[in-house]
Amino acid sequence: MQKQTDQVKIRMSDRRLPLRVKPALADPAPFVDACPVTRRVILISPMPGQVHELVKALTDSCFDVLVFHRWEPDLHERLVFDLLIYDLSVAGTIDAFAGISSRLNREAEHVAPCLYLVGENMIGSASGPMLQEELLVWPARPQEALYRVQRMIGNSPVTPKRGFLPEEGQRIGFKDLWLDRERMSVQRDNNRIHLTKTEYDLLLKLIDAKGAVISREEMLSDIWETDFTGGSNVVDVHIKSLRKKLGDNAASPQYIVTVRGVGYRLAD
Repeated sequence: MQKQTDQVKIRMSDRRLPLRVKPALADPAPFVDACPVTRRVILISPMPGQVHELVKALTDSCFDVLVFHRWEPDLHERLVFDLLIYDLSVAGTIDAFAGISSRLNREAEHVAPCLYLVGENMIGSASGPMLQEELLVWPARPQEALYRVQRMIGNSPVTPKRGFLPEEGQRIGFKDLWLDRERMSVQRDNNRIHLTKTEYDLLLKLIDAKGAVISREEMLSDIWETDFTGGSNVVDVHIKSLRKKLGDNAASPQYIVTVRGVGYRLAD
């Protein structure tokens, strides 16, 4: 028994084991960007789960997709995008379509192409301006929607979107500021300045005065609808906040000048 064990040991010791060879370091493969060019798509859908396959197909095809539950007015002003997809397939109606399309065309000077996802019931009763828009009955094969998106965007260059500028009769300007009375918005260099309603009312009142001095009492009466003046600094607090948002300096004002003991006026 001992002899057999020794024989096994000898055989094991004579066995040649494979050598472990350290592989040579290969040159790293150059990084290849799978998406050398990306285009941005905004998708508005009250039920994003209904368009999940479409979002996946777009992202897999090198589109950046931003999904929102509803349309916000600031989207046109703050985001750069190449195509808007508006999902009306679930809750959409002819009247809803008319309101949305007219609002989109009104809110931007340059409107990116828009693809509307609609239900079969809407197609059956569509007529007039609606038939002139890009419509896709949804649900559909994601590849069909992808083809439509690619066709709409095509090879057109990416154009930075400009902020909404109202028609001449709806806006008033002071220096580099533009106020839109209808939308109660303020812009400078096509960028919106977000003001509260009170701040907007104060600025509008100053601009309407065309450089005339407006007393604190008049501001309190017209904007806060109160005649209380004793010790109240509410006007000064809101003017200070308005100046901050405008980037104005009380010591060297560009927009609003303080008239000590009286009130405020526009800067020269």
